[in-house]
Amino acid sequence: MPAPDDQAMPSVWTTEQIREDAAAARAEFRSRRLDEPLRDYLEKFPAAKAAADVVVSQMHLLLTRPVNKELAAGIVGNKHQFAALRSLAAVPISEDDLDTLLDASLNRTALKRSQELADKLGQLLTSSLDPKRFPWVEAGRAATPEELESAQLATALITAVSAVQAGRRGEESKALEGKVAEILDAAGYTQVTKLLTGIKRISHFPEAGTYMRQTALGGHNADYVVRLFDGRLLALECKASNSAVNGFKRLNKEVVVDAGDWHREFGRSSVVAAAAIRGVFKADNVATAQSQNVFVFWWHKMDVLADFLASAS
Repeated sequence: MPAPDDQAMPSVWTTEQIREDAAAARAEFRSRRLDEPLRDYLEKFPAAKAAADVVVSQMHLLLTRPVNKELAAGIVGNKHQFAALRSLAAVPISEDDLDTLLDASLNRTALKRSQELADKLGQLLTSSLDPKRFPWVEAGRAATPEELESAQLATALITAVSAVQAGRRGEESKALEGKVAEILDAAGYTQVTKLLTGIKRISHFPEAGTYMRQTALGGHNADYVVRLFDGRLLALECKASNSAVNGFKRLNKEVVVDAGDWHREFGRSSVVAAAAIRGVFKADNVATAQSQNVFVFWWHKMDVLADFLASAS
């Protein structure tokens, strides 16, 4: 990818460099996945256990009609207890799915105001309740102390594991985005408010030395829209992946398509399209993306982004 008008451009990696970096990124990913989950689980378990003890011990008040809406509101208003509540189901229910299933936005205020919503929540919990953890409910009897203790522990385990998994899905992308912000700030760039209408033409580009986050650029969203000091626009997307298949989707099916449209809309001389990547990406797919005018910044060598910013001034 030659530099338009001999302007500074990000590094272009050789095939061998890409293979080495893909291996390094995979090794870093494996190290994190082996070391971090147990630590995160142990950190989250105490709060999950305390919440499960409360929710399971008072569960009967949520399964009878009318549901105790004050109790339900209090549980939903406490993030740890709300997570334990959603973990009562045989398969834990996400917040988004819960709203969809109830056909309503579930929150503390809404429950306090609506007995109907509280009863719908109770009905949903009854129909989705895990029969293996809560055999006494189906039998129509009170739980024995041993059953109650076992169910509380199992619910705490499920809640803690779900919290670790949910956090894992977003933490890598957030860390990557945070690192980019640190580099931009250190390079003298200033974040500005994004345009509500998005960037539809070159005249909408931010001023040199500034950047916007999560901004609509043409027909696609960019994690970072950076107006370089030399006047060009750096459109940067942050992609984390846990598998080669996922990496292909994130980089080749998303960033490459976005970059092609940005170049057609604004011109290759005006937009430098790039991806900051972390995790598992197949070397051949990275090479293909690079050949399609997407520059790549690896998580483990983000100093290359800083070097590019310094040169594009």
